[in-house]
Amino acid sequence: MKGEIYLAELPPDLGWVNCEQAPLLSAQRGKAVLLNFWCGSSIACQQQAQELAQLQQRYSDGLCVLGIHTPKHLGEAEDARVAKTANRWHLLYPVANDREWILWRQLGIEAWPTAVLLDHTGKLVAIFEGEGRRAEIEAHVERILDQAAEQDLRSFEMPPRATRSEAKGALRFPTRMVASENHLYLADSGYNRVLELHFDGRINRQFGSGNPGCWDARNSDAGFRDPVGLALWKDNLYIADAGNHALRRVRLLTGEVETIAGNGQWGHPALAELSQPTASPLASPTDLAMSPSGDRLYVAMTGLHQIWQYDLGRGTLSAWAGNGREDLVDGTGTFCSLAQPTGLAMLGDVLYVLDAATSALRSIRLADLRVGTVIPGGMYAGSLQDGAGGGGRMCHPCAIHADPARKMLWIADTLNHRLRAYSLVKGELKTLNLNYELQGPAGVCVAQQAIWIANTDAHEVLKLDLKTGRLSRLPIAR
Repeated sequence: MKGEIYLAELPPDLGWVNCEQAPLLSAQRGKAVLLNFWCGSSIACQQQAQELAQLQQRYSDGLCVLGIHTPKHLGEAEDARVAKTANRWHLLYPVANDREWILWRQLGIEAWPTAVLLDHTGKLVAIFEGEGRRAEIEAHVERILDQAAEQDLRSFEMPPRATRSEAKGALRFPTRMVASENHLYLADSGYNRVLELHFDGRINRQFGSGNPGCWDARNSDAGFRDPVGLALWKDNLYIADAGNHALRRVRLLTGEVETIAGNGQWGHPALAELSQPTASPLASPTDLAMSPSGDRLYVAMTGLHQIWQYDLGRGTLSAWAGNGREDLVDGTGTFCSLAQPTGLAMLGDVLYVLDAATSALRSIRLADLRVGTVIPGGMYAGSLQDGAGGGGRMCHPCAIHADPARKMLWIADTLNHRLRAYSLVKGELKTLNLNYELQGPAGVCVAQQAIWIANTDAHEVLKLDLKTGRLSRLPIAR
């Protein structure tokens, strides 16, 4: 039946968020056309987008990719939010916001991500669910282009491209932060770098050239790709280099950057314990936390729905919590399920984990690896509600900071566009009234008697003075 389906044009009600005009399928005859169904809150979609970018580059005049964003949460349904995500993921093709799931229902799509492939005549020839399908898609694209050439129908005109990018500013999509006594470290993810800042916003040093890549060097000569998570221990800064699927270490005394895990490729590690972690693929490490003793680095391996641990003494990386199935199931060690863990915070002998896909807060006791749920959620849960005793609710929270002095967890509730505070004493989740519009915040840190907030989609860092309550924008300058 799939071979009998032809698409003349896409529904006119789609809102195209990053191009001036809606692309026409009829103008793409003679090419392979891939309709990529995705949502911004899915790590699988983000990983698949990296695969499609490679295909798009290889078949630049023969493959037309069109993104169809179908929102999972209301918080990601607005055109402006979809455009921000498309730019943050570096999508170079036109993206439509199918907020009413029109095309999703018409084609019977059932999962994120899903790639629908049309041949050079507009006939639907294949549907690929999930990530990791690049080789299969590429084989079909080759076949379609060969058939088009044989029939003398091959078109070599360049397919439509995205035309709306982010305005250039001091920062681009800043995310996680950590602080030392003298400096604030910021993952300036969109510019592929990590900044060492003075607390007045002056840049002291830059790690990463700004150009996407994966190479070791000193300071700004190194290469990162969408770095996110940070952890600081003495004179070492650890970085979850999410776009390179790698873990990096900066020796702060010299500025030397070195890779300690990951070979720069996305994939599932072949073993649950890696004795040579730099030889293995990883899957979107997004955040880091250091053990109280400083001998273990905990890694939110978001793309595997697990927490891994890096033994700094032995130089090994191993699965630590989560069985790899995307779900919310409590248990012990790898006999439990996590769902897109994206934020980590260590407080005492407990590791707190934000499960973004279930909008839940989880806890892991170091003593026995018992995984529990502090703030519940679900695979399609997501709302804004304060409450005690597990009554609070969040929507795709991405960043968390443990504040031992106040016995608080500060949470960047990303798709609710809020800063939340969870009291460990009262067991209560509250929303801070900032009287300021947050846009997809994805970083939070407490230092110098202030809360520092990465207002990610607004490309800025905010400072909330805990003594005066004054909120200000951190000026970033050399």
